[in-house]
Amino acid sequence: MTNQKIYDSLVIGGGPAGQSAALYLARFNRSLLVFDRGTSRTLSFELNENYLGFPQGIHSRQLYELGQQQAERFGATFITQEIKNVSQSGKTFEVTTDQTQYQSRSLIFATGVTDLYPNFPDHQDYLGKSLFWCITCDGHKTIGKKIIVVGDTDEAACTAMQFLNYTPDVTLVTNYPPEQVALSRKWRDHLWAGKVEIYESAIKNLSGEHGYVKQMVLASGQSLPVDLVFNLQGAVPNTALACQLGVAINGEGYIETTDEQRTNLPFVYAAGDVTRMFAHQIVTAAHEGSMAAQAANYDLYQPNQRME
Repeated sequence: MTNQKIYDSLVIGGGPAGQSAALYLARFNRSLLVFDRGTSRTLSFELNENYLGFPQGIHSRQLYELGQQQAERFGATFITQEIKNVSQSGKTFEVTTDQTQYQSRSLIFATGVTDLYPNFPDHQDYLGKSLFWCITCDGHKTIGKKIIVVGDTDEAACTAMQFLNYTPDVTLVTNYPPEQVALSRKWRDHLWAGKVEIYESAIKNLSGEHGYVKQMVLASGQSLPVDLVFNLQGAVPNTALACQLGVAINGEGYIETTDEQRTNLPFVYAAGDVTRMFAHQIVTAAHEGSMAAQAANYDLYQPNQRME
């Protein structure tokens, strides 16, 4: 079944980048749909305390709900259908879901990333309460706390060292046995000098109550007391749909964009975590979503509506 309407834009992803793009496009009086699977990072239990304008912080889930409501107020429509394929026919883009095919004059990819969490039971119960992934977002919460950084790379070790600005009680758990750990001698020495303990073992489980961790149990049999855990095992950008169209991907696997969020393909844009390895922030995603929408809106103008 094909929806016969040709939309001005289809936004793939309903997190902060997609919501922001939808809000701007709707206020430009453009017709659009937002495809939202409900898998955004913002749908955790996290209290976001660095989004400007909320002195007491705001729960990420609430910010997500408010963003959708705001975009819907101006005419954006959100749907939950799973996208199976994205293609282009002439100047029209076609998005095929498990139910319908939709057409548009432009596309915005705001598909985010998939975090690589340790494989232990019920980690979702801790996510956003005592299990985090970002020092910029939640480093301030660690002041005076006992924390564990999970990761086996030099980047994880570097972040562990940065946590010493907040607390002296930092431990690194590789989540890999010694023979598989990628940590270099240089960063081992930095950790040793900073009095950061290293445990080269897989994680068996976390134990705690109501989402607040108390112990990390290792496969080696050791049990480590902990207040907060930071996962530094990385993330995988969700680019499969963009790759179907031939959107350019950089060496780290993220979508390449200009400063205005244009990709290498005309009328195709990208915004949010899927475009960058670092600065995975809600405020950054919202900014990029707005830029993508403004670029798309301008490109959709008729020739006599553009200064060219």
